[in-house]
Amino acid sequence: MMVYDNKIEEKKMISTTNQTASSENPKPIRKVQKKVIVIGEGGVGKTTLLHRSVSKVFVDSTKMTIGADFFMKKMDKIDEKYVNQVSLLLWDFAGQERFRFVLKDYVRGAEAVVLCFDLVRYATLKKLYEWVDVLKEGGVWGKDNIRFFLVGTKKDLVENSTSAITQDQIDLFKNEFNIDLFFETSALNSNGVEDLFNQVADSMIEIDNAKLS
Repeated sequence: MMVYDNKIEEKKMISTTNQTASSENPKPIRKVQKKVIVIGEGGVGKTTLLHRSVSKVFVDSTKMTIGADFFMKKMDKIDEKYVNQVSLLLWDFAGQERFRFVLKDYVRGAEAVVLCFDLVRYATLKKLYEWVDVLKEGGVWGKDNIRFFLVGTKKDLVENSTSAITQDQIDLFKNEFNIDLFFETSALNSNGVEDLFNQVADSMIEIDNAKLS
């Protein structure tokens, strides 16, 4: 389990400096650091998804996450006013139920939540109802300043599967919990992975823009 200083990771960095990205782009740099939690049942591929996004590699086999693990993804996003240097602090939560009692404390301070399920295992979508309860206990669920992303993993397995989840089943969950942002991803071939995290970053910038308006 990786350890990270809560006081540091919960600090919201919304700072504008007099630096410039380059002579070609004289916009000021704004640093945006956000806590993002990634949850879902064990085996749905959360850690593999994060390895694909952060390290650009497919890790076929990962160790079971104990408690929580930590990744950082950095990207530059240019908008009308700033060069936004975005740092996503990605908390990878263990999916096993025996670790779940501590997670309500870890979710505090998050500004984005990624709820993962396996596109060929309906039970993992149903289990997200329990994860919503964890988010409620942690005081994260239903907040206007927190963005929620529903993510179906292992899209590469769907075509040849007889147990693939239907769109109606996914829509039922999305509508019940009012989640608009849904992505299908494959860590194997990287489909949808960067679309997901680009949208997470864009949403975090939108949150900060709203604070400054």
